[in-house]
Amino acid sequence: MKSMRMITIITIISLVLVQLTGCSVNNENKVATTVNEDNKEAGSKDKDITRVTIISPPIFSIYLSASPKDTTVVGINGRAFSTANEKVLAELYPGYKDINTSFINNEFVVNTEELLKLSPDIIFYYGDNQKNELDKLNVESVDMMINKDRDPEQMTIQWEKHLEEALDVSNENTIEKEWERSNNKADELLKDNSTKKKGLYIFSYINGKITASGNNSYGDNFFNKAGIENVAKDLQGCKEVSMEQIYEWNPDIVFIFLGMPATPIINNKATNQDWSLIQAYKDKAIYDIPQAVYSWGAPSADSPVMPLWLISKTYPDLMNRDDFITYLKGYYNRIYDIELNDTLVEDILKPKEVKGK
Repeated sequence: MKSMRMITIITIISLVLVQLTGCSVNNENKVATTVNEDNKEAGSKDKDITRVTIISPPIFSIYLSASPKDTTVVGINGRAFSTANEKVLAELYPGYKDINTSFINNEFVVNTEELLKLSPDIIFYYGDNQKNELDKLNVESVDMMINKDRDPEQMTIQWEKHLEEALDVSNENTIEKEWERSNNKADELLKDNSTKKKGLYIFSYINGKITASGNNSYGDNFFNKAGIENVAKDLQGCKEVSMEQIYEWNPDIVFIFLGMPATPIINNKATNQDWSLIQAYKDKAIYDIPQAVYSWGAPSADSPVMPLWLISKTYPDLMNRDDFITYLKGYYNRIYDIELNDTLVEDILKPKEVKGK
């Protein structure tokens, strides 16, 4: 059997929690760093960077917003596609289906021999679990793990800055400016809102098991920005919860990130679980979190629009659907320099399809 050097990433669950949702806790705060210091000191920064590999899925969205004109993504974690709306990706990066994804498998194991065949000039990765083997590859590698108290605002701002520094690009319209715009808009909308609605942010709903986003999670941070009271705020990170606990919380509105779509719940067809007793069911206020350049349920280049989408669903009298769509179209024009047509907007915002339908 041909020998392979592998990078094993703890487990698929831990990677999903950290990279996609930020549900793990008690990680030391740090900034992204270029790890091959010997190469850096030897002048690798003077080498033209044209071939990019992205192991951390959300970073592809940051790459697309930064729009480095003279580079090509030659390798990527396939989850960057499966956690996005591929019609949006086709608009932003028409050749995305030609990017190699075979060097990393569904269990997040990287075959470094196959990775080297891609001849990358730079690799964007995520965390110490990938660092040790990548350090041996003699390729400039940038760690994009940035823990800022599970704050999607600070995380995406730092991601953008580190990627732009590594690729030597700059843009007038930045994610940082868009966060300022989004925060100001949310503050203006919520300034006279005296009563917060109670929300449940479901990180995952898989095989009947419901995991809620509690304190120190990205979901909780998004709720805070949108003026929503997190019913799971007494939980630390993301924890599995029972239907009995949800009955006790009785949320006014529910948002679902991963797993079962909202439609079966709205129709009360979730196996062995009765959702009809909670207020959100009675009001039909149960929603799938949209996917565009990446899922809005996790940090990405789209994160500044997430609080406003939450407001549009929770407080439609403050921001109605048409107003949000206008904002979303403006955002994509400013950040990605594309015009979202109505068909694509509807595809982004539509409920998830039930498998088998």
